[in-house]
Amino acid sequence: MNNNKAAPALSASGIWSVKRNLSALTEDSSGTFYLINGLRFFGMIWILIAHTVFVYSLYNGKEIFFQSLESAPFYLWWIWNADKAVDLFFVVSGFLISIMLLKEQNKTGAIQLKRFYFRRYLRLTPLYAVIAIIFWASGARNHEWIWANLLYVNNFLHPDNMALQWTWTLAVEEQFYLLLPLILIFIAKSPQRSFMQTMLGLLVLSLLIRFGVLYYYDELWNSNYRDMLSDKVISMTFYGKLYDNLATRFGPLIVGVIAGYGYCFHQHAIQNWARATTYRPLALNILSMAVIVFFMYFPIMDTRYSESSNGLRLYIVFHRTIFSIAFAWFMMSVFLQLSHVRFFSWFYSLKIWNPLGQLTYSIYLIHLMVILVVVHPLNKYIQTLDLHPAQAMLSTVGLGAILSLILSIIIGILCWLLIEKPFLNMRELFEVNRGAPKPVPMESKG
Repeated sequence: MNNNKAAPALSASGIWSVKRNLSALTEDSSGTFYLINGLRFFGMIWILIAHTVFVYSLYNGKEIFFQSLESAPFYLWWIWNADKAVDLFFVVSGFLISIMLLKEQNKTGAIQLKRFYFRRYLRLTPLYAVIAIIFWASGARNHEWIWANLLYVNNFLHPDNMALQWTWTLAVEEQFYLLLPLILIFIAKSPQRSFMQTMLGLLVLSLLIRFGVLYYYDELWNSNYRDMLSDKVISMTFYGKLYDNLATRFGPLIVGVIAGYGYCFHQHAIQNWARATTYRPLALNILSMAVIVFFMYFPIMDTRYSESSNGLRLYIVFHRTIFSIAFAWFMMSVFLQLSHVRFFSWFYSLKIWNPLGQLTYSIYLIHLMVILVVVHPLNKYIQTLDLHPAQAMLSTVGLGAILSLILSIIIGILCWLLIEKPFLNMRELFEVNRGAPKPVPMESKG
């Protein structure tokens, strides 16, 4: 249970209170879901390290990105699979947003669409808009397309035209938030339509769409994975058609929604099913952790596995969904006290991650710009030291990632105090619900 004392009622004058906003960083932002803040923060670190390697390769040649993979020891292969961290965030987003909507729908029989859309836009846009304005004023590459970011349609642009290219994930999430309430309302108004049947149908559809896109574009179907990521022509098709749009990435979000539905309405049924035999919870937890570790460490970019083949095609179609299902079960096993991976659930649930978890949105928005600024002079300096190429890369990436993380956290705190939290306070002042519900099962629906 969350034992934090209730904060005093918020007044208009308190919206911009630095003291109040700083103290709010230590509050539990996800209700009783302590695990989520830890997962968010370390997912962000995963992305930041991978982007540091990417920026290093920009400054030293793209072949460095793949050469470093081939020379890296096994225990570092997770760095090159950081795209799974995005799927992790999608599962968490689907889980939390579905609980919010299902709770409202179960309690009132309806979803207030205007309030929901306003709440989501107010949550994401203020800080995003400030960064977008600064980016536009700087005259940086593609600054003329920044309007698409504020409308959350930047992932519809050609990848080479996108401003703040890493923010395609925000567009995908916002587009999903636009559609999910409508889907839930549609299900509620059609009693003959089962929630699970609809969601499982959408999950299957997501796989069919991924296969269809892969099959339709010959340059993807016949390409190796390295060219999909780095070839000047093929990569534009890969990123624009398969990587950064809602149609091919909504699978993990649906997995999160299914998990949220199970948590809301079928906690006891899931617990009873999992405990039907003595070893079932242990077997399920071992299986989920094995799948997570496999996809974290599988060297798909290695020349042995990246060549065009049916195995690669199957991997591209299924890997995100399988990883997401395993990760969702890991979350649910912790929330429903079925977990046998006690160390991981304890570690990620430490309250020290609460403030850092709340800063992940700010950190995500600014981290790549920070990395670009930090790594450039660091790379130049280390090149003067006449180190072995592998040692030079390790030094640059290691120090660059650490310095970028520290600087991103500092800037993130300032963004939280001066922009992000004040607008969240406005939501509170407008009596908009915040956070996740308490972990009390809702009435079971048949």
